[in-house]
Amino acid sequence: MKMKELPYTKKNRLADVMALIQVLAMYKEAHRTEEAIRNEFQRSPLSAETWIKIAEEHREFFRLREGKGKEISLIARHAQEDYNTLDSDYTTRLMETAIKLHDSQLESSRWWTFWLPVIGAFLGALLAIFFAK
Repeated sequence: MKMKELPYTKKNRLADVMALIQVLAMYKEAHRTEEAIRNEFQRSPLSAETWIKIAEEHREFFRLREGKGKEISLIARHAQEDYNTLDSDYTTRLMETAIKLHDSQLESSRWWTFWLPVIGAFLGALLAIFFAK
C-alpha cells in the first residue's frame, strides 16, 4: 500500500505555492480566475494540472469561490477589513510559512531514515554473531 503523497513533497510545489501567494497578495483584485492567473504567469503550474488544483491542495493559504467559474484568493486578504493588497512584510511571512510547511512535510516523508541505523545495527549484530563462531 502506497503512502499518500504529501502536497509539498511534489516536485516544484513550493515554487508554485510561493508564486501564487505573490500574485494573489499583490494584485489589486482579491480574486483571480484560473485563466487570469495563467495569463499572469504565461504558463500553467509546474506541480499540478491547474492553479485551482494548487489552491485546493493548499487550503492553509488559499480560498476558492464559485463566481464566473472558480476564483482563487488568499485567506489572509479576507482577514483584513478591506481587500487591499497585502504589504510585502506580510507576504514574506506567508512565503516563509510555506517554506516551513514544505520542510516539515519533506522531513516527515523521509520516515525510512529513522530505520536505517536500526537495521544497520541489527544486521551488524547478526554478522558479528555469525562470524564469531
